Amino acid sequence: MVEVQVRLARAEDREPVLAFCQHTWENQSDYIHLVWDKWFAEPEGRLFVAVVNDLPVGIARVFMVSDSEAWWEGLRVDRAYRGQGIARILNSQREQFLRENNVKISRCIVRSEDKVMIGMMGRRNRSIIGHYIPHRSTPISTVESPSGLVFTQLNNSDFNSAWELVNSCEFYGENNCFYIGPGAKWQELKVELFKNLIERGLVWGIKQSDRLVGLAIQSALERDKKVFWLGYIKGKNESLPILLLELRHLAFQRKYSSIGGFFSTCDLLLNYLEKGGFWKSSTGFFLLFQWDNFS
Repeated sequence: MVEVQVRLARAEDREPVLAFCQHTWENQSDYIHLVWDKWFAEPEGRLFVAVVNDLPVGIARVFMVSDSEAWWEGLRVDRAYRGQGIARILNSQREQFLRENNVKISRCIVRSEDKVMIGMMGRRNRSIIGHYIPHRSTPISTVESPSGLVFTQLNNSDFNSAWELVNSCEFYGENNCFYIGPGAKWQELKVELFKNLIERGLVWGIKQSDRLVGLAIQSALERDKKVFWLGYIKGKNESLPILLLELRHLAFQRKYSSIGGFFSTCDLLLNYLEKGGFWKSSTGFFLLFQWDNFS
């Protein structure tokens, strides 16, 4: 068994890490080279590196999406060192960091095709709390909404009605309480976060006779700033396809190349996405795991 040390990433780790990340999967390219510099610099994250004889052989990152919620991502092990417990050692380091900082909730997302990682999650008693499918669409130059429906950017004066919609069981997504933040990191949509998103001009809505009947929250991708990415959507049945069409038009006006997001595998929502001109951009789906760091 090799002797493994774990430490925080250093600038000189970049090239050796990106070298072994070229071979993460057989038939799919990795994205670490696109996010390494950002991950390395962000103060909210901790990028851990496993080292054998001063050579980086594995990485893992944990990111604080809020004071009480952590996001796990970027677990990679050099193929030449797999099967030697390095992933377990890196995960233990992440857990130790979170315990020391009294962070109780962690989440991560795993592709349905990644049987190794799903097996690891199962052995560690991680709970599956959602299934998501990424969708994409093209921006459109024009859209005609039915009479009486108005698409608008929400502001502070809309907060109460918008928050009521988020918490209403009369609309699609009564269990959809997560905002998928920049870089595809799930976090609970709490009131302070929602206020902040409205103040930043990232919440859009459909109003019917001045009554809010649908809303969406803009997010972002780490790897492609040309995509108008959606982090949350909710609304009355008939409002959702219109909302999606209006968002495609907004993406056109703001000169985005495409629009997309991760969406729950609810049959009703998937039907609305199809009506709104969205299609699945992945052959599989993603499993959202959640666990208590102290369990």
